[in-house]
Amino acid sequence: MKASVQRVDDDGLHLERGFDGSLDVHFDGWRGWSVAVEEGSEPVTVPWPKRLKARLDGSSLVTVTVDEEEVFREEVTFGAGQGRVELVDRFGNPVIIDKWGLTQRIFETRREGGAVEAMTAMAERVLDVMRESCGIEGWISFGTLLGAARSGKVIGHDSDIDLCYLSEKPSPAEMAVEMWDIARALVDAGISVKHKTASFITVVYDAPDGGEDGIDIYTCFYVGDLLHETATVRERVPRSAVLPLRLLEFEGRDMPAPADPDRMLTVSYGPQWRVPDPSFRHLPSREITDRFDAWFGSVMTNRRDWTQFNGQVGAASMRPSPFAHWVVEQLDGTPRVLDVGSGSSADLRAYHRAGCKAIGYDYAHPGKHALGGKEIDLPDSVGRRVINLLDERDVLTVGALAARQKGPKVVTARQVLEAVPPRSRDQLWRFAAMALSDGGRVFVEGVSRSPRQCRLAQERTGSPRLWPVDPTAVVDDVRASGGRVLHREGFAAASRASRTGTPQRWRMMVEYGAQEGRTDR
Repeated sequence: MKASVQRVDDDGLHLERGFDGSLDVHFDGWRGWSVAVEEGSEPVTVPWPKRLKARLDGSSLVTVTVDEEEVFREEVTFGAGQGRVELVDRFGNPVIIDKWGLTQRIFETRREGGAVEAMTAMAERVLDVMRESCGIEGWISFGTLLGAARSGKVIGHDSDIDLCYLSEKPSPAEMAVEMWDIARALVDAGISVKHKTASFITVVYDAPDGGEDGIDIYTCFYVGDLLHETATVRERVPRSAVLPLRLLEFEGRDMPAPADPDRMLTVSYGPQWRVPDPSFRHLPSREITDRFDAWFGSVMTNRRDWTQFNGQVGAASMRPSPFAHWVVEQLDGTPRVLDVGSGSSADLRAYHRAGCKAIGYDYAHPGKHALGGKEIDLPDSVGRRVINLLDERDVLTVGALAARQKGPKVVTARQVLEAVPPRSRDQLWRFAAMALSDGGRVFVEGVSRSPRQCRLAQERTGSPRLWPVDPTAVVDDVRASGGRVLHREGFAAASRASRTGTPQRWRMMVEYGAQEGRTDR
């Protein structure tokens, strides 16, 4: 069935009927997005991914192509219609929205800036560290292997380098330790690392043409005769297809590759892997993703969105919130302040000025790239730690480490509960109970909204998803964790607002290890 695009507007692509294939969408001649559409007989609206929609303000000559055949061409006005639509980063480099809905700078436009050479050199360095420090042989994989097998070069619409290694550890827990060992070796070698899951890390570094580039490293392993590659592949693949590694030319370098590239690429991309498809997206079964989530967890859910949002807030203002000043007024002496969901890190300033040792806990700390290229300006004594409230194992680990910190402590959390799904809210209290096992207080502030107000707040502020929170229900989680509510304010109005009405702010103070005889109020 041939694609038939009826119109293009702020909502997306409107097709007269569905069709089975990929659409490439160009703005003033630049392919900014590719999307796969499934066959159907009814009219179909393909919505813009949110990062593309945020950039669609102005006019543009929009063309839609299928296999390079033009099926739509029209001048379109988006948003307020001022100026031309520009798909560029802050350095002026052209960007696309990739198959995951993420903003990427693709290799097609970056050769002259030295980005490709720098990335392949970094990949070789990473492989050397893995081999020399950990005794682990890695190889190029996924899109990188695809480019090497097709042409010996990077794929024009790709944006990073992928590496894999085969773990022989007998359990996921031991594989996680092995990945941590690799990460430590890389850090010891002066290489920055971001953990994504217990089987997936990304090396990050400053690119020569500005911004930040990354190299992904994945654990591969066998369970019986089934090969597992990240969270996308679980197939019967003979070990002879993987080992011994061979050399394959890639960007003028001999890079390690699997013994049978064709077999490995067929498993990942299907038998048509030789045919380029910018819209291709791995669609693993629920069985595969559930297994990997249970085995290795994840710190990627909405992480990029929150990092970007926290950076925008920090770039606009680093003034502490009224909540932070309220907390300081309640403090007895200068305890260590563990600020969960520290966001832009602005509140850490108030705690530091009050003489407290302040530590910000978040899993989306804004770095200089989220802050428009500026390093976050915090005193050296202010610490930052990573915590993922969506992962119970991470909360238990970080909570145990926090409990070992000596001296009096308090935990603070501002607008955290509405930013995590309801099933994960009790993890805040689990962390607090562990961190304050010797006693201490928790100061919490939230903004309760109805479902509609949550959606409006997301649209207005650009924040990731928010959920309604009834603070009276939060008290049950507090009590279940062993906490005692000492103070509450704004609960009645906030409880009503969580169902309907305008947003309402509320606060509470909770104590752990409280003296006997004290009661909730």
